[in-house]
Amino acid sequence: MRIEVSAVGTDDLVSFRCPAGAGAGVWKSAEPPVVGHEYEVEVDVDDEVSSRSGGVAGVRLDGTSVVLGGLWRMTEDGVTYLQVAGSPVSVDVADGDATASGEVVEVVADRTAVHLFPSNT
Repeated sequence: MRIEVSAVGTDDLVSFRCPAGAGAGVWKSAEPPVVGHEYEVEVDVDDEVSSRSGGVAGVRLDGTSVVLGGLWRMTEDGVTYLQVAGSPVSVDVADGDATASGEVVEVVADRTAVHLFPSNT
């Protein structure tokens, strides 16, 4: 996912903008992020999440949470991810979640559970 860093806070927490909306997460690189710079990042949600049907595709902030909306995907070997504006977001599924692959869903995660791994620092 291509993001532009809009703010850098404490504990490596960054706010960002992207074509899919605005979000936040923890920066996972030895190179510090620079406000105003664009980065290509892999986004992982490091927390068990449950999906809720429907919603709007994209990324948005809701208080201390990040809401990710997109197409729910599950590979043949059981790996789940959310396709958000053309970018895969890796997610861990909470026990009992029975969302079918191909559904449009939203997941909500704390900002500190969203991890950003830049590939062009």
